[in-house]
Amino acid sequence: MMFERISFNKVVSVAVLAFLFMVSSLAVETGYGVGKQPPDFKLKVVGGNNTVNLAQFRGKPVVLVYWAGWCGPCRKEIPALKELYSKYSSKGVQFVSVAIGYRQTEEDVAKFAAAQQLPYVILWDKDNKVSEEWAVRSIPTNFVIDLDGVIRYRSFGISPEVETLLQSMLKSENCRGFAP
Repeated sequence: MMFERISFNKVVSVAVLAFLFMVSSLAVETGYGVGKQPPDFKLKVVGGNNTVNLAQFRGKPVVLVYWAGWCGPCRKEIPALKELYSKYSSKGVQFVSVAIGYRQTEEDVAKFAAAQQLPYVILWDKDNKVSEEWAVRSIPTNFVIDLDGVIRYRSFGISPEVETLLQSMLKSENCRGFAP
């Protein structure tokens, strides 16, 4: 019979994928998806003693990235993030990255950031509490947050949609004072 040929590994793989889909859907439903206002956080700047909280960027568009230096997809999107930074940081868009504390130290993150010449602020989520609160289930997880603090984009990785969204936000009536 056809059902006898299905391997245990395939059944487990399908079950795991279904579970991950359910968990990612739940995260969006619990207030961390597009159209929702996420919780504020306060984190230490990598390599410094000062802290940054998300609320201080209210009134400005924000690109927020959860990542790790050991993460292949995170490394792969760095050129795109740096390009977005060079195009939009001078126009008022804030770029904030949150390095998760899993399998890396703050020193690892600082060395990686220096080697990659990352131009944006890097925050340290040592115990992954903020990542967990934000329901980050995979990295890189990227957000675009509007001037009112509402999530307008949430995805695994950066897509061309981010640039389109930033351009639209900078042209909007609410974004007067920012250079388009």
